[in-house]
Amino acid sequence: MRTLMMVGSVAMIASGIFCLANGSATFISVAFVIGLIFVIMGLVEVIIGTRADFDYFGKGVNFTNDGIILAVSGVVIMSGRITDDASGLIFFGLWLLVEAVLAIGRNNFEIRQNTMEENSTLAVTTAMLVLSILMFFNGSLFNIGAIILVGIAMILLGLNRFIISEDVKYNRAGFLTGNEERLQEALEEEKAALAKAKEGIREQKAIQQRIEKIRKNMADEKAMLDEALIRKNKAEDERGNKDK
Repeated sequence: MRTLMMVGSVAMIASGIFCLANGSATFISVAFVIGLIFVIMGLVEVIIGTRADFDYFGKGVNFTNDGIILAVSGVVIMSGRITDDASGLIFFGLWLLVEAVLAIGRNNFEIRQNTMEENSTLAVTTAMLVLSILMFFNGSLFNIGAIILVGIAMILLGLNRFIISEDVKYNRAGFLTGNEERLQEALEEEKAALAKAKEGIREQKAIQQRIEKIRKNMADEKAMLDEALIRKNKAEDERGNKDK
């Protein structure tokens, strides 16, 4: 399943490169290629959603629903329902915006504490969000070729799915022996425990940083109070000397 997802992701990235290589073309001229990739990727996601055990960062992403939407959108593109460049940019801009916003909830913004995979996801998600905004205002501000932007969008969508594919795992086969099944269950539990441990370490570091900040604030506050007390005692001594 993971390999199938990776192959689909690479195909989506390749279609993006194809669009970049034909940046002067119109959307309708490359619509069949883009729509075909959407249909293929949608079918791949439907298969993964029904045949694989998938849980992206513990958020329970439903690949089946996403795959159906992707496949139907591909059929719409292939059938020529989107005929002009402006409509194509709006379509992909909305797609990137929705996918990026949904992915933000799964991202961890502690860059220094993140794994390479988490930071890669964050970078791709941010790029998708920026590109979606660029697509909405391209005509009035930048006037970049529509197919060039669509190509970049396809590459980002493919990269995002390629990263996600690392979390796809097989369902247990029915023909496994008892020991093999128990071993697979143990390996899956170990993987889940490691993921929880990493999350716990991140939370612990965040709490430690907050504790350190509070201690620093308390130390600064104590220093200010001590300084104020010294100035007060000094002022009282000076007044006492004057009275004498």
